[in-house]
Amino acid sequence: MEHLNRKHRFLIGMKDALPIVLGYLPIGLTLGVAAGKVGFLFRDMFAMSAIVFAGSAQFIGVDMLGQGIAAATIITTTFFVNFRHFMMSSAYAPYLHGKKLWALALVSFGITDESFAVGITKAKAGEETFGIAYLLGLEFTAWFAWLSATSLGVLVGGLIPNYQQFGLDFALAGMFIGLIAIMAKTKVHLAVCLASGALSLALYMIGMTNFNVIIAAIVVSVAAVGVGYAVQR
Repeated sequence: MEHLNRKHRFLIGMKDALPIVLGYLPIGLTLGVAAGKVGFLFRDMFAMSAIVFAGSAQFIGVDMLGQGIAAATIITTTFFVNFRHFMMSSAYAPYLHGKKLWALALVSFGITDESFAVGITKAKAGEETFGIAYLLGLEFTAWFAWLSATSLGVLVGGLIPNYQQFGLDFALAGMFIGLIAIMAKTKVHLAVCLASGALSLALYMIGMTNFNVIIAAIVVSVAAVGVGYAVQR
């Protein structure tokens, strides 16, 4: 019964990943096309997506590689851009306490902003289907879609001379807007989102173009926690 239960949870995770898959297809194609323009081959894109599996980091990496920037700078930049994954993994900790290390490692590898938004919502709702099997079904369905889309993008890149004309370059931003709309359920959530966006834009306008989003997210999140704690006291 336990085996069947895990299988059932895995399949539900796969089903819940379908909206993410639909979002990853245009974004992945866009990345693949862009990577092909700077010299990536199919095997390069396949390996990068299979191992890194982080859209924002891959977009940044492809752009910086195209500019000939040193590897150390690329590694440092993408590390800080993806540092939020540590926080997302930590958010799962109370719900996955006592699980086997290998299973936790697989879940941690497969975390993305999109899959985390779906998974943590189910976890907080206390749904019975949530667990390791569910997350593996969710995350690795998304991983396979991303791997396929980015690799295909390199192959068809030569057929798309100007991919921006199709609006594909906005796909990543569009997906994040959709995720925020789903998760921002209270006035406090909305206020935090607006404040983060405003601070990020302000930092960008004064020349802090590389880490504006990360700094804004950390500053506003810490401020929100502090205000919440003060109000409770």
